[in-house]
Amino acid sequence: MYIEIYKSNDNLYVAACPDLELFSKGRTKEEAVRNLEESITSFLISAEKTAEIKEDLEETARFYSLRYPQKH
Repeated sequence: MYIEIYKSNDNLYVAACPDLELFSKGRTKEEAVRNLEESITSFLISAEKTAEIKEDLEETARFYSLRYPQKH
């Protein structure tokens, strides 16, 4: 994973992480990178929580399918 930094038309710096499709702006390169780091952290925390929720739902579904099998 890598980041790109460039200056936008409105004289702000843009930090981009193309692999995660995340972008951030700042008045300086450092600020743009810091903002991007915060976005990446939030993205990863959200992805982890989503995976945990999915795992919990799958476990619950397995439990109920074993306890209450469907009759055909």
